Amino acid sequence: MRRIRPGQRHLQQDSEGGAAAVEFALVIPVLLLVLCGIFDFGNIYLQMDIVNQAARQGARLAAVSTSSGETPQQITTALQSYYGSQLIVPPFTIPASGNNVTVKVQSNVTIMTPIISAFFPSNPYTVQGQCTMYVE
Repeated sequence: MRRIRPGQRHLQQDSEGGAAAVEFALVIPVLLLVLCGIFDFGNIYLQMDIVNQAARQGARLAAVSTSSGETPQQITTALQSYYGSQLIVPPFTIPASGNNVTVKVQSNVTIMTPIISAFFPSNPYTVQGQCTMYVE
């Protein structure tokens, strides 16, 4: 290390500045991959939660439909209006009182990062939720 004398007014250059730039260039792709993975997996988890909530709500509406008189089509329309039109609700039937009703809900999630989408068999990725309740 060079010693700067009191009369000298020039800046001393750091000999490790280039090494830090090279290290940053090596680390930034891994950092971006982790960051994009967090965003994509967070989006998938959010959609899974929404689909499960929609299936639970649909099963509850179907379970009490004998008293309210709702049809499966009205329940499907209510779920799509509340949780979004991107939800896919396969047809289901409401059984007689004393039986179980099962409602399934699906949604497609687009994975935005090309590197992360390589880990999934299809893009958009389909998330599914299902709930079974006793018909009162």
